[in-house]
Amino acid sequence: MQTVVQNENFEKQWGMLVAQAWCDPELKARLLEDSATVLREYGIDIPYGIDVRVVEDSANVRHLVLPCSPEEEMVDEELMYSVGRDSFSGFSYGCGGCGRCGRCGCGCDYHDE
Repeated sequence: MQTVVQNENFEKQWGMLVAQAWCDPELKARLLEDSATVLREYGIDIPYGIDVRVVEDSANVRHLVLPCSPEEEMVDEELMYSVGRDSFSGFSYGCGGCGRCGRCGCGCDYHDE
């Protein structure tokens, strides 16, 4: 499966593009309409053949991304640790096995309160 490459400068490049789009309505419209092209113009590596869509949150609308399912089957315990926990289900988002929840064994010092 082809994925978007996020190099070490991705966060900085994306942050600069977002700031410019907030100030430039034409750039913002292009970014929403032809996301991959604009991202490439700003140095963000988007492989050809990948469909990238930038969407805008508003005061009343929030977008959540449902990631692709893993290719191999996971047992319930693996799924629990890969998604983490939130206040609704008891999982904490973002763990992904990195250890922020203090249970995956990576040695990090993040612990749930």
